[in-house]
Amino acid sequence: MVSFLIRKLVKNIDQPKQPQVRRDVGSICGACGIFFNILLFIGKLIMGILTHSIAIVGDALNNLSDAGSSIITMIGFRLAGKAPDADHPFGHGRLEYISGLIVSLLICIMGFELGKSSIEGIIHPTAVDCTVLAVAMLIASLLVKAYMMFYNFKWAKIIDSSAMRATAIDSRNDMISTSVVLLAVISTKFTDLPVDAYIGVALAVFILYSGINAARETIEPLLGTPPSKEFIDKIEEIVMSHEAISGIHDVVVHDYGPGRKMISLHAEVSAFQDMFYVHDVIDNIEYDLARELDCEAVIHMDPIDTKNKDLMKLQDEAKEIVKELDERITIHDFRMVPGDSHTNLIFDMVVPHDVATSEKELIQSVQKKMLEKHPHHFCVIKIDRSYV
Repeated sequence: MVSFLIRKLVKNIDQPKQPQVRRDVGSICGACGIFFNILLFIGKLIMGILTHSIAIVGDALNNLSDAGSSIITMIGFRLAGKAPDADHPFGHGRLEYISGLIVSLLICIMGFELGKSSIEGIIHPTAVDCTVLAVAMLIASLLVKAYMMFYNFKWAKIIDSSAMRATAIDSRNDMISTSVVLLAVISTKFTDLPVDAYIGVALAVFILYSGINAARETIEPLLGTPPSKEFIDKIEEIVMSHEAISGIHDVVVHDYGPGRKMISLHAEVSAFQDMFYVHDVIDNIEYDLARELDCEAVIHMDPIDTKNKDLMKLQDEAKEIVKELDERITIHDFRMVPGDSHTNLIFDMVVPHDVATSEKELIQSVQKKMLEKHPHHFCVIKIDRSYV
């Protein structure tokens, strides 16, 4: 039903990464989620009161919070899809992450409240009535939640939405919790122990755990996570497909929300090529990156002296020296400035964040080893950190 509505109501659905398409898909999925969760809340609440089941009432309240979550997700999609303006020149895409975070916090609150009521049920147990109608209601709930999980995961993948993934995970968790509630209700036929309340505590722990994980998934892009290796490989493939480019470094990707990525990088070119030609190549690369990766790209051009054999030899030696320190360390922007008493070798050294050796020690090690090879060559090194 949901996929049918989306394909009928959303224009340009064959371009699912467009902000307008993402907003419309998120709105439809959110509206359907509100409808399903309110129906489940009403049915479970009535059944929980009639059977005196803490677990069923807790499950009903969970569905009510899910309805609220769907409203927040839908609002988040509407706001995130707004065009950039003077106050927010990079757009509003991160609002989708914020809406996903709010959903995650609601899940955690629901888990806490369920845990509190379940502990009270253990201290002051009440008899639970197991009826055919209650069992049927819980089975129907399982089927509805399975369907919600399916369409949220499906469309989250299509439009690449962390908020919808959080909703899908919540639906999956609801299936697990409802299954446990169903077992608890059935078990009351065979024991006088407050199984219902104990199951409620287990459910609360599970809900809290899933809420924390969902929150982590939405917090990380807000803090700034590195792009995927596949994305960086694609950038390199596009840039290096142009013959004028001999290498790239200092790649930085800023993520301002789905469809709002900014890329900057340095492209190495021969200093002996025509600069007007190279400038045109750079313009074409920026266009290719924008078209293929749906982003804005800015490229800094680094001219390289490719004809100086002494420079190339010294650069290769410097590369070998830094690799002895750590295989992952790289260098770039290698320049040589000769003088009467000594020669400066100026370059940047890219050091991974998890290298334990201090920057000062790394620089001194490279300087010492280069001086051993070339007593009149001094290394002037700037430490870079990778953003990818």
